[in-house]
Amino acid sequence: MHDKRDGTCYLCMLLHDDYGRRQTQEHHVFYGTANRKLSEKYGLKVYLCMEHHTYDGGTEAVHRNHDVDMKLKEMAQTDFETRYPELSFRAIFGKTYKPF
Repeated sequence: MHDKRDGTCYLCMLLHDDYGRRQTQEHHVFYGTANRKLSEKYGLKVYLCMEHHTYDGGTEAVHRNHDVDMKLKEMAQTDFETRYPELSFRAIFGKTYKPF
């Protein structure tokens, strides 16, 4: 979903149109033991600055803001379905994150 080498924060770009380079951390969009491995396998991870990853005061931090977390999951599902049209996202991840 996002290449670490460009040094950008996925959410800074998405939410604020900010393409500045910054220190980032890897974020597996689907986390937890099994889903983390699936995120790794299918490339469903992004790189986030501290404010957007886990920062206590960050209102947009993915680990603290359910809406931001769900938006990333929906986008990751779309990415998966585009890259792997022959596979069933629901069968692999056990649910769908797209609104009906």
